Amino acid sequence: MKTAMTLAMTLSHPMVFAQGAAGVPSTSAGFDIMVSRQMGNCLACHELPGVAGLVSTFGPSLKGVARKWTRAELTQWVKDARHIQPQTLMPPFGTSEGLTKANPPRAILSDAQISQVVDTLQSWQ
Repeated sequence: MKTAMTLAMTLSHPMVFAQGAAGVPSTSAGFDIMVSRQMGNCLACHELPGVAGLVSTFGPSLKGVARKWTRAELTQWVKDARHIQPQTLMPPFGTSEGLTKANPPRAILSDAQISQVVDTLQSWQ
């Protein structure tokens, strides 16, 4: 699996990407964003389905997240989780509003990229 191997080589921690695991779109654009250290870097805080190795427990596991949240709610979590949980430590990936030290002062992910991430999250039943 070319994408998974490429990603595994760019990550600083040894990871094993499950091949063909049910509900794990390991070659999707959303998954690629989520494991990219320059974009989503979700691995830094969350356990992701299909990824083994060093697993963070700082944030909640994303396994089964599609059963807990609607598409609109997942989009809000990624875009700006502060609207759901004001004291969250999760960065707002879709806005720089209210941030004083954003450099550059722009959103980390575009609306299209957030939609791709949400597509992946929705596949995790």
